[in-house]
Parts: sequence; structure tokens; C-alpha cells
Amino acid sequence: MIDQLTTSVRFGMRLVTAAILIISGAYSSRAAADPALPVIVYHQIRDTPDGPPDSLEAISLERFKSEMSYLHEQGYLTLSARDIVDYMRRAAPPRTKMVAIQFDDGWKSSQLALPILDMYGFKATFWIIAGKGIGWPHMDWNEIEAIAQNPRYDIYSHSMTHPWKAGDTMIDWMEGRTLDKGPEQVRWELTESRRLLAEKLGRPVPYLAWPAGHYNDQMIELAKESGYTALFTIDNGLNHPGDDPFRIHRTMVHGACDIQVFAQILGDGIYRDCSGASPK
Repeated sequence: MIDQLTTSVRFGMRLVTAAILIISGAYSSRAAADPALPVIVYHQIRDTPDGPPDSLEAISLERFKSEMSYLHEQGYLTLSARDIVDYMRRAAPPRTKMVAIQFDDGWKSSQLALPILDMYGFKATFWIIAGKGIGWPHMDWNEIEAIAQNPRYDIYSHSMTHPWKAGDTMIDWMEGRTLDKGPEQVRWELTESRRLLAEKLGRPVPYLAWPAGHYNDQMIELAKESGYTALFTIDNGLNHPGDDPFRIHRTMVHGACDIQVFAQILGDGIYRDCSGASPK
């Protein structure tokens, strides 16, 4: 009886082990078929010694060139915002490494990236502050419209005024912490920027990147009501098929990070603060 019980237990353990191997294999196959997607974000680009220092908000042109060269050498496929949304909604993903390159705020200096992007045939997305973000030090409408003429480049909404100061962000308005501002002012930021960009560019504007990454569940619902079909955050992490297109992860690239740290960001989607003389 004991021998029979022992045999049954061993057989059962074999079945469990086999099931684990099968499941593990399935997950491995899915991981191989569905590579994770990092979305990397830049702001200003410096090409003179007196420009903004390397930081969360700025990167030297030389370092930006080296990062784009790395993507090219490593065989990365670049995705548009529409490509990202399709990928997350379980469209058949390409069997290769992928990345999405994005620029927040519409800084005039972000145009310095265009020749490098063009050289490699890379796609990119530019998020525009449609009200206060027009004119120096941001791009003019004619510069924005020129970028939009290139089929590899996207132009989408980054709100009207990009409120970011503590106590005066859109999430503060939404939650009643700012005098004379509430959900209606949030709605205006979303709907008016979408309307104005569509009018200027002559095309739909279905996507929004949250200013300074501030949002909550109520704001997501308000954005949906305003006509947006996908929303981009600055939450850390990579994106996968089946993830929520209303919470797309993006990772800021600190301008002082070296190429080894850049490679790590591509691998895990985690922001690194590389301030200091020896970024790691």
C-alpha cells in the first residue's frame, strides 16, 4: 500500500512538473513573440556650451547622437504613437527589439534631433502645449506644421498650458486644492488643446501625454469623454500587448546618463537620475 502511494505521489509530481514546464514554455514563447516596449522621452537638446545643463530636462546633441546610433546599431525598430496603441491592443508585434522616441513640450531645440532621426529613418512623437507652448523658447506653429508633414513624425496634445507647479497641477484642480479651478478647467485643457491642434494640423488628435505626469482615475475618464483614445504617462516600466492604453508607460532620459545606463533604461523602463560626475 505504501509502495502504491509512493508511486502515485511520484506520478503526480511528474504531472505537476510537466505542467510547470509546459506553462513556462508557453510564457517563454509569448515573451519571445511579444517583446516589451520601452518609450523614451526627451525635452531640450543643447548644442552650445551655454545651453541648459545635462538633466531630466536637457541632453547634449552629442549624447543624443550617441544614443540614436546605439539604437541603430542594436537593430531597434522605432514606433509611432499609433503603432504603440496597436501593439498594446494585441496587434501582431514585430519579431524584433522595439522603442518609441518622444519629445515633450515642443521645445524649439528639439528640432536639432530631426537630422539624426532622418539619418536613421526613425519615427518620433512630439507632444505640444497648444496654448502657452507656442513661440520662443518653444516652436512656432509653422515649425510644428513642418514636422507634421513628415509621415514618420507625430504631433499630439500635451494640454493647453501644461500646469506643473506644486498645488496648481491639473490633479490639484481636479481634487479641489486650487482656488477657482476644478474639473471644468481640466476639461478645457484637454478639449481645447485637442481642438486647436486638429484645426492647425488638419488631422485628428486622439492621444494626450499628461503634463508632468499628473493624473488620476477621474482625469482618465474626463480624457475619454474629451475624445482621447489613449493616454501617455511618465510612469516607469515597459509596455506589453494587453496593457491598458490609457496608462501607457514612458521613461524620461536624464541627459547625463552614459550609454550603459541608456541600455539599462531600454531593458527595464526605469528612470535613472545620472546627476553628478560619474553617472552609473
